[in-house]
Amino acid sequence: MILANYLTSAAVFCIGLYAVLTRRNMIKMVMGLSLMEASTYLFMLSLAYRAGSTAPVLLSPPPGESTRALAHGNVADPVLQNFCLTAVVIGVAVTAVFLSVVVRIAQHYRTLDSDKVREMRG
Repeated sequence: MILANYLTSAAVFCIGLYAVLTRRNMIKMVMGLSLMEASTYLFMLSLAYRAGSTAPVLLSPPPGESTRALAHGNVADPVLQNFCLTAVVIGVAVTAVFLSVVVRIAQHYRTLDSDKVREMRG
């Protein structure tokens, strides 16, 4: 199952990279960057997965488990999960800034085509 997550992450990253490299519409470029960002979240969360593990914070151990056994590595890695939550919030803010820049460019140059904007630069 984890291999499917890695392959899906690579496929989504490649789709986003394709959108960034081949599209001239700046909104589609921002969407491609967002896809690339989402693929890294899937990849990091897949790295944090451990088969048969439990949550890292428990009020009491599950039936048949001791606290000592849980402390010795049978828990999921919370660091990458916390990092992904933080990165999602930052990613939303960066995407909003990108889109606001695209809107200002579209208002100024009256186009979303990146090649035409590059030609109009004086």
